[in-house]
Amino acid sequence: MGNSGSTSVANEEQNENTLDETASGVFLSDELQNRILQDFQSKVLKEEWEKHQKYMIAKGNERRLEEFQKMEAIEQHLNGFRPQNEMLHSQLDQRIDELQAKFSDISTAAKFDAESLEKKLTSRKFQSSEAPCLMARTNIAMCLSDKQGLNDCSDFIRALEKCVQDTIVTKQ
Repeated sequence: MGNSGSTSVANEEQNENTLDETASGVFLSDELQNRILQDFQSKVLKEEWEKHQKYMIAKGNERRLEEFQKMEAIEQHLNGFRPQNEMLHSQLDQRIDELQAKFSDISTAAKFDAESLEKKLTSRKFQSSEAPCLMARTNIAMCLSDKQGLNDCSDFIRALEKCVQDTIVTKQ
């Protein structure tokens, strides 16, 4: 019995050897099998890499398309406001022109009034003693006709105020 176990293992090894020798077909060497396996793995890896590249390209194209669509939407939105902006700018320009014309008219009228007042105050009729503070008033009129603002004539205005104060106080 002890011998029967050892003979069955030897018989199996012998059967395998005889199968390899008696089997018909194509057998590949270990080196060829390793090369085929490496080629297959390289092919799988290459296919995976190509899939990844295609995915990245598709995502990039989608992103660029979304950006383009957003830019188009913004451009359309801006184009919607442009006519309104042009109308507002035209109204503002018109209002500025009107105000400049009005200012010009008023400043011309003020200069004319100052010149006529100066002529009246410097005439012989007003140079009598009945016209108090005549020189101060004349100086203010000349200053206003020469210069643009009241700040430039502030010294003459103070002199007139002092003269009026002195005249009123002395008469009372």
